[in-house]
Amino acid sequence: MEKLELEVFVIGSGVIGLSTAIRALEAGYNVTIFAEIFPGDPKTIEYTSFWAGANHISVATYSDLMHQLERETMQTFLDLIKEDPLVPVMTRPQINYTETMTPEIQNQFNHICQFYPDSRSLDAGELPKNVVAGVTFTTICVDVPRYLPYLMERFLRAGGKACRAKVSSLSSLISESYHHPTIPRSSNPKSAAVINCTGLGALSLGDVLDTDVFPTRGETLIIRAPWVHHGMTYYNENGDISYIIPRQSGDVILGGTFQVDDWHPTSRPETVRAIKERGIRAYPELLPAGKRANPDINDLDVVAECVGLRTTRKGGIRLETTSLDVDGQTFPVIHNYGHGGAGYQTSWGSAKHAIDLLQATLKR
Repeated sequence: MEKLELEVFVIGSGVIGLSTAIRALEAGYNVTIFAEIFPGDPKTIEYTSFWAGANHISVATYSDLMHQLERETMQTFLDLIKEDPLVPVMTRPQINYTETMTPEIQNQFNHICQFYPDSRSLDAGELPKNVVAGVTFTTICVDVPRYLPYLMERFLRAGGKACRAKVSSLSSLISESYHHPTIPRSSNPKSAAVINCTGLGALSLGDVLDTDVFPTRGETLIIRAPWVHHGMTYYNENGDISYIIPRQSGDVILGGTFQVDDWHPTSRPETVRAIKERGIRAYPELLPAGKRANPDINDLDVVAECVGLRTTRKGGIRLETTSLDVDGQTFPVIHNYGHGGAGYQTSWGSAKHAIDLLQATLKR
């Protein structure tokens, strides 16, 4: 197959699908995204990427593929900020605090100090009351409601095509796409490849049906607090985690929860209250200046209550190649999903890796 004749079908328009589709275009392929939901559509629990925080806090060990993906993604974000001052991504100082030191938290703090060039452990005199350790560094914060349309516009401006469709199976996508009236393409079905970025959709996608996929439910709040300019992660003595992620818009994400295999699509009042209470305890500066002396959760300017289902997978991210036989022909399939809560911070690295897999397959 000649590269420029190849039709690449990307299934899914979340941050992973959009980033991968852009990288496929840049590699010289003809690319169409097939998705039921696109950036700019009404918010729905079925579109995970919209509900993300999202920032970049490395969690991977140096021997893990995910570490490479995080490195590559961090560099791409930094390059985007240099290239385009209007990109809805920004660098911000980040502080991680803990009220209790477990081996897991110690390992995470040690890893952060190795991953981020300007990171440092905080001295005892820099720690708030009840905090036993902390680390500070510079990271990336993404303004999600602006960033997803930014990616979509970049993809379309570069010559990509988009088709709104509910894809029931990979084989049906290949068969039916050659008869779609609005998408001009080669009539030779040998010149197609599929990149599967369906996230939780992999559970029900024909020809995939990946039962290793499950949701990790995240419940967060959007707080209006334009005076907040740094992010924070706070581990309290009970093991609960609070975090804040500032956005260019002046909104701040306040989270959150990590509820395994929980499909509940709307916020729970008791969880909302707990997030508020933990949030102002960890960071009373979320409140207006005149309200901090006597913190009250009712003084938080809550813009929205959010629930998203992170696509988690036993064994971690699925980045691999398979093949599919349709009408006597064999088509390469690249899988790129299962990023859990690390979709944004591995997005560009995953996209590059997926295209590398595709190119390696075509050379065989």
